[in-house]
Amino acid sequence: MWSHKRLMLWRFSAYGFLKNLKFFEPFLYLFFWANGLNFFQIGLLIGLREALTFILEIPTGVIADISGRRKAMSIAFGSYITSFVIFYYFSSFGIFAFAMVFFAMGETFRSGTHKAMIMQHLDNENIPEMKVEYYGLTRSASRLGSALSALLAGMIVYYFQSYNIIFLVTIVPYSMAFVLMLTYPKELDGTPCGASVTNAWNHTKNSFRQLIKYPDLSRMLVNASIYDSFFKISKDYLAPVAETLAITLPLLLFIEVPEQRTAILVGVVYFFVYINSFFSSRKSVSLMKRVGDMSRALNLLYFFMASTFIAIALFLFIDIVWLSVASFFFIFTLYNLRKPMVVGFLGDVIEPQSRATLLSGENQLRSVTGIVIAPILGFLADTQGISIAFLFGALVLFTVAVILPIKDTSRMGQRYNTA
Repeated sequence: MWSHKRLMLWRFSAYGFLKNLKFFEPFLYLFFWANGLNFFQIGLLIGLREALTFILEIPTGVIADISGRRKAMSIAFGSYITSFVIFYYFSSFGIFAFAMVFFAMGETFRSGTHKAMIMQHLDNENIPEMKVEYYGLTRSASRLGSALSALLAGMIVYYFQSYNIIFLVTIVPYSMAFVLMLTYPKELDGTPCGASVTNAWNHTKNSFRQLIKYPDLSRMLVNASIYDSFFKISKDYLAPVAETLAITLPLLLFIEVPEQRTAILVGVVYFFVYINSFFSSRKSVSLMKRVGDMSRALNLLYFFMASTFIAIALFLFIDIVWLSVASFFFIFTLYNLRKPMVVGFLGDVIEPQSRATLLSGENQLRSVTGIVIAPILGFLADTQGISIAFLFGALVLFTVAVILPIKDTSRMGQRYNTA
């Protein structure tokens, strides 16, 4: 029995590791820049991705729950690979928008579904109380993959002096992840009831009935989705900020080609960012126990995130770029401390057969936020500077922290589980 548990932990960790070998991620904004896009156009592309995620998130979560989660995960990685091929071969805004369709399909078929598979495994093994610990360990493996990919991506860009190549290289680990999904045991599919319009509608209706019955759960989903959305969109501004630092950093002045100088610094910076995220993911449980109350820990981390946005805005405004880069480290730390707590709590209070749907619902709410804020942040960055864009983000996060704080999660979970 223990060997099976350990094997599945290794498989889940391998998934996270391979999935986060996103060689393009540290250089995504720089890739768009190199192809003639400005921050606003980039924001439109990100907003399009989030809009497509919003449209597809619930249907794909329902499909995963009623027809099989392994099938959904395989479709996800096939969609990702299609988008990478398009990004590699083409270089126009319109074609990039088309590629975002496939990327969004990958995001929606994957998000929520794999978390539901992990929770299904823990239920099957009668260890549901280990959700936060388990998710923290598997998430740390994904952060390790991100750290390695950042270093390798930096070396690849340095050697080829091109950002396009990193999309082609990313196909390799994503093909391996596709094969890995085929090795998952059938019992992780949950209890598929067959893919039909009637079953899909009934499943969706029954899943979201929980949100009406338990408004505190809805509050938690909105709180978490806004936090996640601001992190997901703002974190990619690290690369342009780091590029500014690369221009003047004395240690890199011996490298004459600007693109190579940027590749080295961005790769190293993201490596340490993700190594830091690796350790912070594993410390989530320790922080929760030290604070003594999950709701208090979640609320404190919200205020800390908003404060860090202000720090980045201030350091950029007074032109101390290295301190703004350092502040980005803290954003990643806070996110990776908070995420396992959120997933663990939602896994406790959401009915098992609805997990992929409602966890996808959280991502859909995040997408709604992204549709609005990605173009706004891009427009502010273009017209007023990145510092003003982050000041705007801080104001929104502080507002949400005040009006939508998380209540006592322990009593909430007990109420839902005994209802």
